Amino acid sequence: MAKYSPGAYRGKPTRATSYLAGLLEESDTPVLTQFDFFQIVRQMYRESADKKLYLRHVTPSREDYFRLKSSLNNQGVIGHDRDYGARVIRVLAVSDLPAEGIVCLVDPTCYISHLSAMQRWGLTDRRPDALMLTRPDRKTTATRLRAYMAQTLGEGETNLFPLKIVGHPLVVRRRAVRIHESKTAGVFLKTRGDGVSLSTIGQTFLDMLQRPDLCGGMSHVLDVWEEHAKTYFEEIVAAVGAAKSGLVKSRAGYILGERLGLHHPEIESWKVYAQRGGSRKLDPSKKFAPTYSETWMISLNA
Repeated sequence: MAKYSPGAYRGKPTRATSYLAGLLEESDTPVLTQFDFFQIVRQMYRESADKKLYLRHVTPSREDYFRLKSSLNNQGVIGHDRDYGARVIRVLAVSDLPAEGIVCLVDPTCYISHLSAMQRWGLTDRRPDALMLTRPDRKTTATRLRAYMAQTLGEGETNLFPLKIVGHPLVVRRRAVRIHESKTAGVFLKTRGDGVSLSTIGQTFLDMLQRPDLCGGMSHVLDVWEEHAKTYFEEIVAAVGAAKSGLVKSRAGYILGERLGLHHPEIESWKVYAQRGGSRKLDPSKKFAPTYSETWMISLNA
């Protein structure tokens, strides 16, 4: 049976609630959405015969979900999350996590990005006031949530508690949180140890060119590229090459080729995207400057 210490909780647990409390502890997850909690309830029902839990039904219903949730709440096993409220379940026996871990558990579509990702990768010593996160535009986010739920659910299982797009509070675990929704939301990975969703190193460099204003400004971005681009050269070339924006390719081509003297066949192929235009600037936040790159057709206004 899953680990459970009755003395740690209030009230008299049943055999089923004791087992469910043990599963929640073993999950080692401090916060759960209703969807996630119901999957653990399902697990208990699948294991009920072997564990002799004597449950009334083969599969849990909505009524079973709310009954079990209420019992565990009364016993002090679970509670409402202090930042997300009743929409997120807090497993009280599991140690809490900092904001980075909590937001990624609550929202499987978001990832740490921009200056926050740069800090995590050791590219900058700056620490943004707010934790910076990215997720896709709302339509894409909804699609990804449906895919995530389909992958999690067993064949033929009914989804009684579908995930919805999360409205994150302004502050999570005493850390300000800033969500950036973008049609160009990119690739992320799960970090070892804490399982945080983090933009890949290539995506992090790409984001610096797409939104330098979220990465400490273009001046800081150029400093970071000059110090670290050679180390992550292949990853950067791959990420920029996969980007749809020709302007981003021109910015990367200028920095890598003209400023840093780095060469790659892929960079040469980006030159076809160079074209004259008043909006083509190295730093999108500043005015057009008369100094420009002949090769990449961008104003060198940084």
